[in-house]
Amino acid sequence: MAAQTNFIDIATIWLHAGKGGDGAVSFHREKFVAAGGPDGGDGGRGGDIIFVADDHLSTLMDFRYKRKYAAPEGGKGGASLCHGKNAEDLVIKVPLGTVIKDAESGLVIADLSDHTPVTIARGGRGGYGNAHFATPTRQIPKFAKPGMPGEDIQVTLELKLIADVGLIGFPNVGKSTLTNALVGEKVAIVTNKPQTTRNRICAVVNREGCQFVFLDTPGLHKARTRLGDYMVNVVKESVADVDGVLLLVEPIPNIGDPERELIARIKSLGCPSVLVINKVDTLEHKEKLLEVIQVYGQAHDFTAVVPISAKSGEGVEELLGVLEGFLTEGPQLFPEDMVTDQPERQIMAEILREKLLLCLDKEIPHGTAVEITKFSERDDEVIEIDATIYCEKNSHKGIIIGKERKKVMTKVELMVTKSVNKTLIRYKNLNKRY
Repeated sequence: MAAQTNFIDIATIWLHAGKGGDGAVSFHREKFVAAGGPDGGDGGRGGDIIFVADDHLSTLMDFRYKRKYAAPEGGKGGASLCHGKNAEDLVIKVPLGTVIKDAESGLVIADLSDHTPVTIARGGRGGYGNAHFATPTRQIPKFAKPGMPGEDIQVTLELKLIADVGLIGFPNVGKSTLTNALVGEKVAIVTNKPQTTRNRICAVVNREGCQFVFLDTPGLHKARTRLGDYMVNVVKESVADVDGVLLLVEPIPNIGDPERELIARIKSLGCPSVLVINKVDTLEHKEKLLEVIQVYGQAHDFTAVVPISAKSGEGVEELLGVLEGFLTEGPQLFPEDMVTDQPERQIMAEILREKLLLCLDKEIPHGTAVEITKFSERDDEVIEIDATIYCEKNSHKGIIIGKERKKVMTKVELMVTKSVNKTLIRYKNLNKRY
């Protein structure tokens, strides 16, 4: 199977509004109606497709499994001037902050930043019955009009993620490790392979009197595949969606082209930015930090510079203290017990992909993707998970499964079971919330 990814902040779907009902061809046949005449009724209106924002939704995952949405057709006209029934509208619920664009042109059709319903595709008008066409000179019209077709359009849904601070940087600098350290729980998978993170992950940190919303992004790199193109675009777009930026770098006194591009984007935004120097635990001489600070200080006037070790937790509290000074007063966006916007299925899929990367580090590229096809909890609280693993080449299938399905997959299953059991203690009821 070709590799695919579990992106949940963008989806493309087809919308087909309902066709109008056909008009009827009918004539009076009652013996007490003098001279008879046409009595065919008009058809009913086809259903519209309406989008409305729902506070209880936070992901576009549902649109990954269903791509076509059709509103019902209007009822046909009947005899005795009976009007066909107007079809009910199809109401589609999406998360607050969803942007609807025309898939072909890319033009924005609607921005659901509030709870106002928006009609995206209008149903067709019902056709006229033959009674509508009766005139003094055409007293017995034997024709009626068919219902008009509903609007047919392909749209792209994009979710504007609400975040205070975006974590950006070169691949493998420790963005996901820092995200987990800030939250205090595993919300992002971590491996030694670059570009492990493929999509934006929203992480929520609650402290007394304040709430931080962090956005973990893929590493900015030179894209060589369609997957790489998408990941790079995610990084560039994410910088524009946040109120502050953490530029995560390694303690090396050199600025690469990707970092220069990110710094240029930070400058254009004019938002607060913090230089976070990670992996300071690897330095033998702490004096080298001054060289790193000096090099980056010449490139941009950062609001603050914080050296940390995301792996050991050193400096993480100090970083939160610095960020707390940037917060502005406003409403609490997420419940206190919520630590990520990722649905349970997505978390399980990422855990399985993490274990595959760890076990198959030398055998296959990191293009492997995972889709959870079944996720159910039994009465004895055992979670049953069925997953489909996608790989880039057919030859990778045998490597993943193993000769007798024992060498690799057994080890992966054991690692996944341990991680899933730990994770479900925290995320067991999240699927009820989304």
